[in-house]
Amino acid sequence: MIDTHSRGYLLAARRMVWCGILLLVLGLAAIAAAASDGAISWECDPTCRRVESGLWNTVELGGAVSAGTGSVLLVAGFLMVMLRRPRPESGSGGG
Repeated sequence: MIDTHSRGYLLAARRMVWCGILLLVLGLAAIAAAASDGAISWECDPTCRRVESGLWNTVELGGAVSAGTGSVLLVAGFLMVMLRRPRPESGSGGG
């Protein structure tokens, strides 16, 4: 069994939450950058259409993966803290 009240457990949960927040924010920023007007250009050969480069598609996919991973880490870290087992009662060991 894992000691859910140990310092290592709580440190791991705290790191998961903060890494989740960081990855979520970076992922959302990458998605927003890829969806901005600066990332999309207009190509007007016979007709004008919007063109997005392969690099921006990759940035958008990476941002989506990062945001998804950040969300999972954030929820897992939050659940690790909220669903800890209660401390065992040490004084009432009836015989």
